[in-house]
Amino acid sequence: MVEPVTHQENVRDNELSSVFSEDNIKQFLKEFLHSNGWETQIAWGKTPGIDINAIRGTERWIIEVKGLGTSNPMNVNYFLGVLAETLQRMDDPTAKYSIALPDVKQFRNLWSRLPLLAKKRTGITALFIDEQGTIDESE
Repeated sequence: MVEPVTHQENVRDNELSSVFSEDNIKQFLKEFLHSNGWETQIAWGKTPGIDINAIRGTERWIIEVKGLGTSNPMNVNYFLGVLAETLQRMDDPTAKYSIALPDVKQFRNLWSRLPLLAKKRTGITALFIDEQGTIDESE
């Protein structure tokens, strides 16, 4: 039997969706990158282009960001979409490429199911951002 969703669970989901909006994740990443000496160009809102283009000296780091969807199927689509966007942007052989996602179990599971060979060949890493803005990079 499926348990009904309580008001408290709905409120919690709405709070997570707000904290894990794409622009909030970009803000957390901006603060992290600036504190580590990176300069950033960020596409806020629905602005097209690279979500975060970070430069530090001769280093370049391209990060594509997705927020938290309102359903599990939506999150799967977001995950596949952010991977596809990253692959389409891979035109700089010296740049580092990452996807950035909310640190929730579903995104962690999707990343862990991506074959290691695919991660190694593309060099893409995942940045998981929690509610406090803590960033965990996973290869």
